[in-house]
Amino acid sequence: MSAIHAKLPIDSVKVGNSGHMLFSAVVTLYNEEGNVEPLTRHLISAFRQQFIDQQFELILVLNGPQDRTPAIAQNLASEFREITLVTMRENQGYGGGLLAGLSQARGEYVGYTDGDEQIDSQDVAKIFAAACAGSYDLVKVSRTVRQDGWQRLVVSSLFNLLFRLMFGGRSTDINGKPKVFRRSAFERLNLTATDWFLDAELMIQAQRLGLSMQEIPAVFKQRQKGASNVRLATLVEFLRNMWEFRNAKS
Repeated sequence: MSAIHAKLPIDSVKVGNSGHMLFSAVVTLYNEEGNVEPLTRHLISAFRQQFIDQQFELILVLNGPQDRTPAIAQNLASEFREITLVTMRENQGYGGGLLAGLSQARGEYVGYTDGDEQIDSQDVAKIFAAACAGSYDLVKVSRTVRQDGWQRLVVSSLFNLLFRLMFGGRSTDINGKPKVFRRSAFERLNLTATDWFLDAELMIQAQRLGLSMQEIPAVFKQRQKGASNVRLATLVEFLRNMWEFRNAKS
């Protein structure tokens, strides 16, 4: 299992494949009843095509959803041997859900992506393949073309600018996912954020540890189903968390 030290209120874990895993891909799901089935089928298909004769696991984290997401995910877990299902009765925030899933990861490489299919599954598989090639500690996406509207673009642009001013670094897209780590590199991180700041915390720690990184460009598509939880107010939360983190770690 991964070196996650936070106390996580996981209710149950249903493990799929046994044996050696090349990688673990974590997806957190809140109210994603319209996305979970196509996302899962597309990801598993893309991974199977990219990683022939290699074992992997897709960790679906049920992060306290209030719709039909759990029932659909349970059916998918019964159908696909690659699925590990992590259930949390109450929503634990964006970061809390990811930490729960990452704590169960068994792969030689560990990573995560979003549950809304805004990054094409074939591109997700390519990011994992680049990471598993073993040349970098971290491989992540950079959303160079965005089709998700002006509000998300403004929030993302301001956040990336503020991040570089406060912490430096060369990443052009701090929140870009998927992010995939070599396990030995991932286990050096001490991640604690249970909210939207987790991506930033991860990038700050990776930078401070001197981890090698590759960013691969991809198109960020418009969400087709469900609703994003990112708002302009999220930028205020990001800024507050960055300020507190910088002062606490200085």
